[in-house]
Amino acid sequence: MGYRIDIDHANCLNCGVCMDVCPVEALDMSRPAGPGIETAGRGAPLPWMMERPVQVGECIGCGICIRECPTVVMTLATVDGPTPLAARQGPIERPVATEGGWIPLSAVTREALKPDHPSPWGDLFAWRTAERPQPWQVWRSMVEGAPESPKAPCQVACPAGTDAGRYVGLIAEGRYDDAYAVAAEVNPFPSVCGWICTAPCEAACRRGVLDEPISIRTLKRFAAEHGHLPPVAAPATRRPERVAIVGGGPAGMSAAYYLARLGYPVTVFEAMPVPGGMMAIGIPEYRLPREVLQEEIGRIVGLGVELRLDSAMGRDFTLGDLERDGYRAVFLATGASKSRRLGVPGDALAGVVPATLFLKQVNLGEHPRLGGPVVVVGGGSTAMDAARSALRSGAASVTIAYRRGRSDMPAQVEEIEAAEREGIVIRPGLAPVEVAGRDGSVVALRCAEQRPTGAVEDGRAVWAAIPGSAVELPATTILVAVGEEPDPSILPEGAGIEVSGWAGIVADPRTLATGRAGIFAGGDVVSGPKTIIDAVASGRRAAASVHEFLAGVRDGEAAILRTVRYATPPEPSLALDIAPHSRAHPPLPLFQPGSFGATQEGFDEATARGEASRCFRCDAVYACSTVTVRAGRGPADRPSVAAPSGAVRSAAPGPITFGGDQA
Repeated sequence: MGYRIDIDHANCLNCGVCMDVCPVEALDMSRPAGPGIETAGRGAPLPWMMERPVQVGECIGCGICIRECPTVVMTLATVDGPTPLAARQGPIERPVATEGGWIPLSAVTREALKPDHPSPWGDLFAWRTAERPQPWQVWRSMVEGAPESPKAPCQVACPAGTDAGRYVGLIAEGRYDDAYAVAAEVNPFPSVCGWICTAPCEAACRRGVLDEPISIRTLKRFAAEHGHLPPVAAPATRRPERVAIVGGGPAGMSAAYYLARLGYPVTVFEAMPVPGGMMAIGIPEYRLPREVLQEEIGRIVGLGVELRLDSAMGRDFTLGDLERDGYRAVFLATGASKSRRLGVPGDALAGVVPATLFLKQVNLGEHPRLGGPVVVVGGGSTAMDAARSALRSGAASVTIAYRRGRSDMPAQVEEIEAAEREGIVIRPGLAPVEVAGRDGSVVALRCAEQRPTGAVEDGRAVWAAIPGSAVELPATTILVAVGEEPDPSILPEGAGIEVSGWAGIVADPRTLATGRAGIFAGGDVVSGPKTIIDAVASGRRAAASVHEFLAGVRDGEAAILRTVRYATPPEPSLALDIAPHSRAHPPLPLFQPGSFGATQEGFDEATARGEASRCFRCDAVYACSTVTVRAGRGPADRPSVAAPSGAVRSAAPGPITFGGDQA
């Protein structure tokens, strides 16, 4: 696999911009020593112009050339097998600048304009790559306040905007304290996410086209386990306005963290006897060790956040009580923990149990004991957690029934594989039609076999029952994990807060404000069940909106980022390894029957640094002053660089000036 740069030569200007800006010198337009591409190999070379661009080196997919092309004639494609590479047009020469620093165009068309070539405008304008929303806009930003440099796809994919490339690069350098601090700056639960994040960043990783994505999540866990966070500075301003947060899950605790960092006195009301929401009562300890979660919650409480446990809104207090107690703003983050019913005959039998209730009993130390065969209905993370916990709680066997195909299961692939390694049977294409009982007890789950109809709805294949098909799964307990939804009973009538048809609170998608002034809502109670990192992002957005509401500022998010950003000095140089390398995987977790202890190991130091070194550094390659390629395929015409052993071509160009005042 690799990246191929496609160019519409009919509309190419031969301006050389793409060649100038490529950080790994994958493109060449140098004036040929002999008959070149422009003359189709016939006749003499054209001494007065550059040749059209050709790809001579492995591309890292950063897209800088595409973004900067003034005529928008370049596209990026992925290819199976090795990327086709052309030979360079001519030798690389280093012309000497005339007095005053100006180099005539005819003198520089044999090279890529990389080494210390000053801007033709001198100090008048600063050049740097930038987003160009419209194709007609100038290829370089030459004004102050220009848009920020483009973000790496891993950072864009992260709902919280974590700068994964930066902390991965710091791990590669052995700077674990800095890496941990960067991972924590926009996410108060970096260790938790290092264990259980769904890692959308990895799905977007550009490295995945060349071989496999970077193991970003496991590297985050490594940084948290090997680094130390710096002490949090006291807020610059102590604010008098009190804020109440209802719900101590990832959204509520994240909002509390950022509001405390801004100087607000915050109280979190949590209905459960432990904080953490579904992180604490929904995720088993073998997937998320309790000490990991407790440490991160302790760090938030340590900022002065008041935590009131066993305090449920609608039971122990109301919105009116909070307002009478002097809270100037309230953030509702009560989650979506109400399990949906199967909706088939017999689902009211005593042996039909919501998976969330079972997991709550497990995680609160109630030690529920199961016997006989257990069937879990559902295909998401909750279903996998319930199934694996049932096996540890004494079930004789566990079967997961899912109404669509295996590839449609919402759970992560690694969760499904872990369940199967532990002996759990997964039966896709089965839809429940009846719970069979005898003397008031469950004896089986009757299902109809399903198959795809060929239709697609909301991006997913539609499955339907096969007429006359029937499957009976023996069961003494059925754990239902077909989805969760919010519980609207926390809101009394007349609260002035709208509830949607599926029981979620209606809030402005940008500000998270509800229809009642000063009341905000976010996380799963608004969106429905999503991931922890989505909840973290929602909590920070809520904190920003509360700050805007109370302090009268226009951009609360910017105020938060100014407060929490951890500065790391820019790298003066980057060394990229673009030779294919296999992704590092942590050892497979062990299954200990009856034990909920965590057995998933992380990376050792050598593995972590090696894996981090696979990163293309899309976060920094835009503006780094010097980029070198250590291995892989690419230009082989730099006499000062020896070809790496076993490489098809050497891809180790000399220093490349890029960014700042350099062109």
